[in-house]
Amino acid sequence: MTITATARQMVKPGTEDRLDALMADLERDIRAHEPGCLRFDYVISEDNPGERLVIEEYADEAALEAHKHTPYLANFIPQLLECLTEPPILESFRPATATEKPVLPESCFHIGVVVPDLTKAVEQYSTRFGIEFAEPAIFNVPYLEEHGQGGPGKMTAAFSRTSEPQYELIQAEGDGIMSVEHAGKVLYYGVWESNMEARLQELQAAGVGVDAYFRPAIGQTPFAIITAPDLLGVRIEYVDIADKPAIEEWVNTGRYPGLEGR
Repeated sequence: MTITATARQMVKPGTEDRLDALMADLERDIRAHEPGCLRFDYVISEDNPGERLVIEEYADEAALEAHKHTPYLANFIPQLLECLTEPPILESFRPATATEKPVLPESCFHIGVVVPDLTKAVEQYSTRFGIEFAEPAIFNVPYLEEHGQGGPGKMTAAFSRTSEPQYELIQAEGDGIMSVEHAGKVLYYGVWESNMEARLQELQAAGVGVDAYFRPAIGQTPFAIITAPDLLGVRIEYVDIADKPAIEEWVNTGRYPGLEGR
C-alpha cells in the first residue's frame, strides 16, 4: 500500500536560495538511489512565498523507512533546519479506500530516433503531435567505443517535453550508430540501469552484442550502452540511473543543466 508523506516548511527570510538548492540536491539523491519513491514534488505557496511543501509518495512502508535511514537525508536535515523558522510539519497519509491502483513497473523512458536535420525534425514532430521539445543539447562523450574502436565523440539531441516515454531526436553524425544510415526509424528504446557492470555480464551471457559504449574514459565502466538489435530486432539503450535527475530537469525546464553535457 502506497504512503504519501508531506513536509510543510516555513522559510527563514534570506535563506530561500540556499533551501531551494538543498532540496534540489536531495531530490537528485532520492531519484538516483530510491526506486521505492514514486513521487517527489517541492512546491511553493501562492499565498505565502515563505511557505514550501514537500510531497513524497512511497511504494510501501519499507520504502519510506529506507528513505528515513539514508546517509544523505541525515546530512540534509541539519542544513534544512538552519533555513527554517521552525521544524517542518510532517504528516503521512494512506489511501482512504482499501483498493488502489497497482504500482506497475517502469517501461522505457524514451525512444531514440536519428534524424538528418534536427531542427527540421523538431519542427515536424512538434507540429504533427502538438508537443514541445526541450532545447537541443550537445553531449561531448569522453570515449565513444564502437566495433572495438574508440575516441572522443559527440551527440546532439533534443527531448520532447512530454510524459514518458519521451521522443529523443538525435542529429545524424559520423559513420557509426548515429550515422544517417540509421535515420528514419526507431534506433532504440532507452531504459534506466542501476548496475551497468551486471547488465553487461547479463547481455554477454545472453549472447546480445553491444554496438556502442559511452565511457567516461577508456576502459572505464560506461555510463550508457546501445545494444545490437535485440528484442524484436530493436536496440536497447541502457542509461546509468545517476543521469536521471539531469534528464528530468532537461524535460521539465526545457534546458539541459550545463548545456554541454559531460
